[in-house]
Amino acid sequence: MANKLTKQDITNLFIRSNAVQSAFSFERQQAMGFEYAMIPIINKLYDKEEDRIAAYQRHLTYFNSHPWTCGVIFGIVAAMEEKKANGEDVSEANIQGIKTGLMGPLAGIGDSFFWGAFRPIVAGICASLALQGYGFAPLLFVLIINAVHFGLHYWEVNKGYKMADSFLEKADMSSLNVWMEAATILGLFVVGGLTATWLGVSTKLSYTIGESTTSIQSALDGILPKMLPLLSVLGVFALLRKGFSTQKVLLIIVVVGFILGFLGVI
Repeated sequence: MANKLTKQDITNLFIRSNAVQSAFSFERQQAMGFEYAMIPIINKLYDKEEDRIAAYQRHLTYFNSHPWTCGVIFGIVAAMEEKKANGEDVSEANIQGIKTGLMGPLAGIGDSFFWGAFRPIVAGICASLALQGYGFAPLLFVLIINAVHFGLHYWEVNKGYKMADSFLEKADMSSLNVWMEAATILGLFVVGGLTATWLGVSTKLSYTIGESTTSIQSALDGILPKMLPLLSVLGVFALLRKGFSTQKVLLIIVVVGFILGFLGVI
C-alpha cells in the first residue's frame, strides 16, 4: 500500500522527538515525550477516533531510552503505525515489543559512549582551550555537542523509518521475548558498569591493632572492589521489589545517607 507519511511528516517527527524528556516522570519516564512526538503521525494515519485513542494510549506506556540514540525507535514505530493503519498484520504487541526490545540496548550505547566518553572528552578539550585563554571554547563545546546530537538524531529518525521494512521482514516477531531478554541482560551490564564507575559509596571507618591501623575500605576493596556501591544498588533493588515507591526509596536513601554521614561511617 502507498505510504501516507511524507518526508515533511518524518522531519516533524524528528523535531518533536527532541522533546522526549520534556515531561519526564518517575512512573513512565519519557512516555509523555514519546506521545508528544507521535501525535501528528497518529492524527494523520488514523481517521477513526477510536483508532486514534487506542494509539494515544499505546504510546503512553513506560518508555525510557537515551535521548541521543532513541531516534531510530521513533522512525521504526512511525513505520509500524503506518503499516497498521494500512491494514497490514502489525499488532499492538508488535509495536510495544519493538519499543521495549530496543530502548534498553540503545540507552546502554548512549550512556556508555556519548555520556561516558564523547561528552567528557569534548568537555576536557574545550576546558583546556578555555584555560589557555581562548574565549570561544564554551561556544565550541556547545556547537560540537549540538551538531553531533541533532545530526545523529535526524539521521536515526529517517534511517529508522526507511529501514523498518527490512528490519521487520528479517525480525521474527514471535521472538520478541528473546529481544527483551537480551535487552535485560545488556541493561544489567550497563547498570553494573555505571555502579562501579559513578556511584561513590565508601566508608571512613578503620580499626587499630597494636600500632597498625587498617582502613575497612581497603579491606573491603581487597575482598571485592566497589562492594559498597554494589550493596547499595542491591538494597535499592530489594526495596523496589518489595513494592516501595520511587519516592519512598529516595527518601530512605537521603535519610540513611545523612545519618551515616553524620556518624562518620561514610
